[in-house]
Amino acid sequence: MKFGANQEHLLQAVESIVRLFEGMTRYDAGFQLGDEIVANLPRYEDLAETWLRDNLHAVQEKNGLPQSMLLDWDTGIGLEGIADESHRFPHFTIEMETGTGKTYVYLRTIFELRRRFGWSKFVIVVPGIAIYEGVMKNVQVTRNHFRALYGNEPFDLIAYDGSQLSRLRHFATANTTTVLLITLDAFNKASNNLYKASEELPGERRPFQFIQETRPILILDEPQNMESEKAKQALRTLKPILALRFQRRTAQARTWSTASPPSTYAQPGETHRSVRRDRARQREYRVPGPDGDHTAAASRPKCAHG
Repeated sequence: MKFGANQEHLLQAVESIVRLFEGMTRYDAGFQLGDEIVANLPRYEDLAETWLRDNLHAVQEKNGLPQSMLLDWDTGIGLEGIADESHRFPHFTIEMETGTGKTYVYLRTIFELRRRFGWSKFVIVVPGIAIYEGVMKNVQVTRNHFRALYGNEPFDLIAYDGSQLSRLRHFATANTTTVLLITLDAFNKASNNLYKASEELPGERRPFQFIQETRPILILDEPQNMESEKAKQALRTLKPILALRFQRRTAQARTWSTASPPSTYAQPGETHRSVRRDRARQREYRVPGPDGDHTAAASRPKCAHG
């Protein structure tokens, strides 16, 4: 996806990203006890690959692009000694010129994904402290703006600090939109505090497991700086359900959409495959299509659980 500097293009970027998940049944975790972890999806439900590919093709067709034969996936083991099992998740790349509102786009995307689909756990990964501080400043500047747009929707940014690991419990158990901001260096080595048992978090879980169990959505800022095998292993260790890659425009980068936005959702009477697949039963649920109004996604019936 390539976008320029004006506001229209920023809004087009947000809508195009959200449209990847058209047909998603809104997931609400429901009542949770104070110490229970709130996840984006139940433990045994995954994103359905054919459903995502169909939506990707729809976005590409809408924008006059050739259809990709396959989705982009990251597959492999996590950090050695920490997460030796394999993990696989899809990722999508969004290209923007430097200084054209990249941070605004992914913050607004977070609010939209929460509003339409119920997702509430996000991890923003940045390559260094300068971008880390820039994101914190951007959140402060736009907080009132997003409150006005989204009816005072609660939004909590947790700036990761390896000396204050108790914050991860709040990240994992909060019922509201909660975003963890972290540098890659804070979790790309097995010696990082994130992987050590802590008295601040009594119990059987180590700090990183609080993140894993939320099944987070990764927001990767400048992902071209996260291409080493060690970096990829660190990202897999968080066990995300998907990653959105926001990077500077380059001639070589692969993109999957353009600035042309979708204007509506499905026509009345259409149906879509659910985003979720029960791994144990190996079936895809079906849900009624929306009524043409993009706001209808928030009230769509919830698919069955087995």
